[in-house]
Amino acid sequence: MTSSQRFIDYSSHFNTTGFKAAFSLKQDSEINEKDRIFLATTLHLDSAKLVIPKQTHSNHVKFCKKGGLPKDTDGLVSEKESCVLSIQVADCIPVYFLESDTGQFGLMHAGWRGVENGIIQKAVSFFNPKKLRCLLGPSIQHCCFEIGPDVGKLFSKSFQKKGKGDRSFLNLQNVVMHHLTELGMDEKHIMNDKTCTKCNPENFHSYRRDGYKAGRHIAVAGWLC
Repeated sequence: MTSSQRFIDYSSHFNTTGFKAAFSLKQDSEINEKDRIFLATTLHLDSAKLVIPKQTHSNHVKFCKKGGLPKDTDGLVSEKESCVLSIQVADCIPVYFLESDTGQFGLMHAGWRGVENGIIQKAVSFFNPKKLRCLLGPSIQHCCFEIGPDVGKLFSKSFQKKGKGDRSFLNLQNVVMHHLTELGMDEKHIMNDKTCTKCNPENFHSYRRDGYKAGRHIAVAGWLC
């Protein structure tokens, strides 16, 4: 993993010539299409092919054949060179996928609602899990992801650490990794960036830390022009 002042470049994890994946670092509290265009073009991706979904914390995964603005979508999958995929996150997990044999790739916005409702399973259904590489980007980690009993009952206690009273701390990254390996992925092909967005205010936005004032990060993935 390498970083610049404006983004983290995860491309080397996928070990595939021509495939690019990146995650923006903390900048202004507001992001817009220009920020996605900047990140795409900096990576030498075709910004005219950008897919910018309207995210709703759903489990909806869309297969994209051209750039656009899909509604009510938190997961994107595309073929090699067809699109440049993008999502935005604050504390939720950006999950990148690549099946290097075919060039098919994906990008998921994985919060607890989407994960509990099966967005990871839906995403993997587009791929051959034996041929898949995956990366979990910066997100709120076990140390800071405090939940109440209503959310806690939706996840196995093995992914939780007891907090005060009826509160607990959820390791959502381990939930995602468990789903991926259950679906047939090789654990050595899954990279988990354990950087906590809430713990690192200098470089990362966090909704849990800053509330409605929190900015958003952009995750982008695609093939070179």
